[in-house]
Amino acid sequence: MKQVWKPGDYGANNCPRCHAMVRTRFEYRTVRLARSRLCVPDLLVDVCTRCDHMISIPPQSVPQLREAGLAK
Repeated sequence: MKQVWKPGDYGANNCPRCHAMVRTRFEYRTVRLARSRLCVPDLLVDVCTRCDHMISIPPQSVPQLREAGLAK
């Protein structure tokens, strides 16, 4: 069964900026896609609670990314 994350949920992940396993929090952010000028507002992402760096995007947010990519 797939995990469904909600804003405010906590998890653990490896932060590339802190170089450590950290506690993370899921929250909505505007994300700018790499190598493009496309920004996706209100995307659920995994954020490091130490440095506030976006670590990952949960699978449930992928359809929103695809939709934003098609609407260019």
